[in-house]
Amino acid sequence: MRTPSPAQLLQVWERGGDASAATHGLLLLGSCDERSAAALAALPLGRRDALLLELRERLFGEAIDVVVACPQCAAAVEATFRCDDLRLAPSQPDDPAPWLEHAAHGLRVRFRLPDSSDLLALEGCADADAARGLVLERCVIETRPDDGTEVPTELPPAFQATLAQAMATADPQADLQLAFRCPDCGHAWQPLFDIARFLWQELHAWALHMLRDVDTLAQAYHWTEADILALSPRRRQAYLELCAP
Repeated sequence: MRTPSPAQLLQVWERGGDASAATHGLLLLGSCDERSAAALAALPLGRRDALLLELRERLFGEAIDVVVACPQCAAAVEATFRCDDLRLAPSQPDDPAPWLEHAAHGLRVRFRLPDSSDLLALEGCADADAARGLVLERCVIETRPDDGTEVPTELPPAFQATLAQAMATADPQADLQLAFRCPDCGHAWQPLFDIARFLWQELHAWALHMLRDVDTLAQAYHWTEADILALSPRRRQAYLELCAP
């Protein structure tokens, strides 16, 4: 993995605009990984998230500070953790098999793990049921009844539930939940941590701050944006302090 330069990060931020979290995740990966866009989109979501965690650590350090609202009383709850706290041991190798197998309720299926291309396809779904059905349609490769009877046109709900659990077990990094307890009311909940969305929010805040710095230095010294972005963070900060009123 390479660490993108400030100029490259600003280009990624500009390209991302108001796109979805799935698109933002792919843009972030493209800034640090030399694989093709198609190869990155085909990475299982857990592998994608592990790479984004590594990128986050390179860009902003290992400590992560979050503030969330308690869903029970709306109090602000602060938490600090490290990137290592969010890294789970993968159930699959870096180069996993093209398919996995799951058997239950008299059926046996071959399936692949969901990836970013699936998230992009889900953006047009009207509700959770439609999204769940589309994921199964895209990820289930083959269905075989154990008794040799005709393949069902639709997987039974009970089987869908066990298959979803099998997918989550095979790719635990993709379903990362945090444990919170409100200090005010004692309510406990487990929100999903989406590293793609979180890292993009951090990138957005960084980009706005960096553009303000560029504007300040450009007005003070008449340097180009490229020259200012090429400065090391320490030297850039030194010049900002020199031109401060």
